[in-house]
Amino acid sequence: MTSQSSETTVQDATATAVAGSVKTSDGVLEAATQLAGESAGDRTTPEHLMAAATAACLQQSIGIAASTQDVDASDAQVTAHVVLTTAEEAGYTSHITLEVSGLADDVAERVLEQAQQICPFTKALAGSDLTVKLAA
Repeated sequence: MTSQSSETTVQDATATAVAGSVKTSDGVLEAATQLAGESAGDRTTPEHLMAAATAACLQQSIGIAASTQDVDASDAQVTAHVVLTTAEEAGYTSHITLEVSGLADDVAERVLEQAQQICPFTKALAGSDLTVKLAA
């Protein structure tokens, strides 16, 4: 007996990377990328892409969570900081910090908690070095 999934596709994206560039199949994103061992200069790094994607996803999820709670999140802002480190025993590791501002103090924690349950990126990063915090 086979069970059918109740999932509905909301977004779909495909990207291809070759040495020195990455491009989505629909042409919406095309970027020169840093080659391994080079300084970033004016080229996009995977850390840039991770920071942008994670910040955008959590910010959108905050909007969804806020709307279910009748909260105004129009000023919500998410800043992502991604740091790549290397250690002999662990290899490369990413450390991701997401800082949220622009939510009223009395609802910020509640909205952020629900947003993290909605956001597919923060859920996918669960178990990694991910810190999500409200701005001081």
